[in-house]
Amino acid sequence: MGTPANPGRVGLVLSGGGARGFAHIGVLRVLERAGAHFDVVAGTSMGAILGAFYASGRRADDLYRLAETTGWRDVIDLSLQTGLFKGDRLEAFLAAHLPRTFEELELPLAVTTTDIETGEGVVHMEGDLIRATRASSSFPGAFEPIQHEGRTLADGGIVNNLPVAAATLLGATRCIASDVTAPRRSVYVTAQDGNWWERMVQTVRLERRTPMAQMLFRSSDITQAILVDIQYSLHPADLRIRLDMPEVRVESFRDFRKIVAYGEETAERALDAVGGLDAILVPPRKDAPERTITRPRRSPQGSH
Repeated sequence: MGTPANPGRVGLVLSGGGARGFAHIGVLRVLERAGAHFDVVAGTSMGAILGAFYASGRRADDLYRLAETTGWRDVIDLSLQTGLFKGDRLEAFLAAHLPRTFEELELPLAVTTTDIETGEGVVHMEGDLIRATRASSSFPGAFEPIQHEGRTLADGGIVNNLPVAAATLLGATRCIASDVTAPRRSVYVTAQDGNWWERMVQTVRLERRTPMAQMLFRSSDITQAILVDIQYSLHPADLRIRLDMPEVRVESFRDFRKIVAYGEETAERALDAVGGLDAILVPPRKDAPERTITRPRRSPQGSH
């Protein structure tokens, strides 16, 4: 489904990040108010889900309403055999709200996954949209990987959480990337006080991590942040809006409104700093510095 390059072809790139990905909605709100129109979309994990909805014709406020009315129990189902989330509910949710194939979308879309047997990154641009998006969202240690197109596929963020290169495969020559990759530097939070029942309830409600989960998540965050920076040095965007949000975790779904507000606030400052949307879409001088906007760091209140 590759498209010939065009000097005016603008790509939207959305990173993975679990609940942190809700910040993409705030970023899109600001870009839409500025008059942004995208020709292609690329995303991984949560960015793949939101990117698929965006490519299907939904806009930022549509995404907000959909996220606001969808509970995590609507998309999560536990596998008693493996202890992981099966992903059947997530796949059913996607099938109920999205076209079945990439070809039915309004905008060309690239969804990235990881082949966990070969370690390769895989870019999906045609065929079964639902299975590809479901595979891209198979967060390691949480969702089971799936068999698709003869491969065992899991979260695209394992090898590249910010797929700028995938947008260029669709012909994008200018890219705006919203990056909610968890920051490499954070505060490590140990188990909270409280009796065993309170701790169990907090864990089930995704308000608290076990010590093992905390260590695994932080290890994954550090590795992923390093890999993103390496990949980004090879395939930079014309504007990278970085949302550190050290106090927001990948499972912080209850903080939906706050996370959207983070994205909106950061994107507004990003466009102001570079002189507006037109300044992004006009090719910079060869000696111009990279334009990356990061939200000022607040005192961490959680594990990120």
